[in-house]
Amino acid sequence: MRIFWVVKAKTVVFCLVACFALLLVAYSVNLATREVFSRKPKYVVFLGHELDPKAADLHQQVARLTQSLTQQPVAAQYDKINKAVIPEVNGFEIEVEACVQAIRAAKKGETVKPVWQETEPDMKLKDFALFPVYQGNPLKNQVALIINVSWGNEYLEEMLTILEANAVPASFFLVGRWADQNPELVKKLQELGMDFGNHGYSDPHMQEMSSEAIKEEIIKTSQVVEALTGIKVQWFSPPYGEKAEKIYAAASDLGLHTVLWSLDTIDWTLPGEEEIVRRIVDHLHNGAIVLMHPTEQTPGALKTIIEGVRQSNLEFVTVTELLNPSYWPQKYSSLWAGN
Repeated sequence: MRIFWVVKAKTVVFCLVACFALLLVAYSVNLATREVFSRKPKYVVFLGHELDPKAADLHQQVARLTQSLTQQPVAAQYDKINKAVIPEVNGFEIEVEACVQAIRAAKKGETVKPVWQETEPDMKLKDFALFPVYQGNPLKNQVALIINVSWGNEYLEEMLTILEANAVPASFFLVGRWADQNPELVKKLQELGMDFGNHGYSDPHMQEMSSEAIKEEIIKTSQVVEALTGIKVQWFSPPYGEKAEKIYAAASDLGLHTVLWSLDTIDWTLPGEEEIVRRIVDHLHNGAIVLMHPTEQTPGALKTIIEGVRQSNLEFVTVTELLNPSYWPQKYSSLWAGN
């Protein structure tokens, strides 16, 4: 009797195992069949949306998804208050038909990047060569730091550590004589991806100089920076922020545009870290250009200024990027992946 129950138990277990195996085989066959014979449309991803390349209304779908991205060009304009120029911003438009063709040619599951074109406005920064720039176009929610350097190496090193740790780019306007004497620091700035500007060679009062003497100062500094970095400098800021048409004209004749600032820390007077921060954070605006120097109080203030700028939802960029008329492709770049 005991043998009978043992045999019967083994038979039951065998049947259960066999049934499970049959179910597993059936499931696998069903899954494979669905994969092979599936009639699910071939979707591709465009601006975070799944689109069927064979859809009859594909053109309308793409037009609807991109219509809000169109931007009209904004011309450079004269700033009457500062007797300066506010730079232009290029227009932006998605090429719908080109996007449709890209979607139809894409593979299943592929993310298709839009095709676009930029349009330039009639008036540009270069049309106002004899007027300085105080800020970027207010359309841009960006801020640029200008750091004038002719002394303060020990504080400059500390500032660089803070900028690097916070992934903040900045534009360093160098006095040529300082750059000549500190080639390793200049190269370090380049390695960190910083931007360069020209601040004259010997830190003179240019409004008291002839046009030829001003040009000589600018030329010598540009030559030093280019020799050390290979970069051709395109921005000039006069020592002491002196404002004179002959200074702007001398720089323009050499292919450089004069850049000043809309917010000044006046940190060289050592007013205290809290005051330096207040002068900037309390007055932040789109397109702001912030002037700083490597002083003993600047590194501490810099940390708080970085926090304040980011809390205001403003982005740090270099002067070169701030004054670049191409803005919308970078602004919309996160949308291309559907973010």
